[in-house]
Amino acid sequence: MSGPPSRPVALVVALTLAIGGLVISGISGFVGGFVGALLTVGAGAGESTVATALLVAVLLAATEAGFIVVGYAFRQTDDGAGIRVDWLPSNGPTTRDATLIVGATAALVAVNRLSFWAGSLVGIDPVTAVTTPEQFSATLLALLVPTMLLAVGPAEEYLFRGVVQGYLERTFPARRALGLSAGLFTLVHLPNLISNPEAGTVSVPLWLVIGVVLGWLYQRTEALLVPVLVHGCYNVAALSLLFAELGAV
Repeated sequence: MSGPPSRPVALVVALTLAIGGLVISGISGFVGGFVGALLTVGAGAGESTVATALLVAVLLAATEAGFIVVGYAFRQTDDGAGIRVDWLPSNGPTTRDATLIVGATAALVAVNRLSFWAGSLVGIDPVTAVTTPEQFSATLLALLVPTMLLAVGPAEEYLFRGVVQGYLERTFPARRALGLSAGLFTLVHLPNLISNPEAGTVSVPLWLVIGVVLGWLYQRTEALLVPVLVHGCYNVAALSLLFAELGAV
């Protein structure tokens, strides 16, 4: 294991990890999309909704796998070998952990609703920053729930909180490392705005707040499972509310 890097080096490495995660996730997502297309080829008209939902879920899960690959690969290097990622609390789960999970999830959902409301006041529709309303269905939501809990939450938290934040903490004070990792977390979500750049007015501050809260949870509990569960549960709650508003469930 090498010693702590200088601040410029740490910043470059952290940025490289974030961009590398974005690139590799794009490649794994392409492969996942191809596999999903093979799985759904030949679906009849009556099965089109299920086929579309399955394709979206497979594509999303495969995309998230890229973040795990980058984080794991970096931890095999001399620079990343010293990063310790603890998934569970050292003394086992506690009531405090459960309280933090429930409270943080509720707080983030409240911030989400407030952000969407503020966006509506200026005519910004953040919905199209994620997908198109025509894709929404109860079937899609049913497949996205486990995907968010078992793929999105674990993969993104492993890279951005476990690896990137853990690496930055070797050089920067804890709060600054938290802020930098939250900024990089926001950065890799920017491609979601390609089809609707105006949605960034709502989405960028929201992603930044989410990154800060998740980073704080990891520092507070020293257990990656806590931000993983909050991340997954927040996504599920936010999607469920969105689908309900659109009459898809």
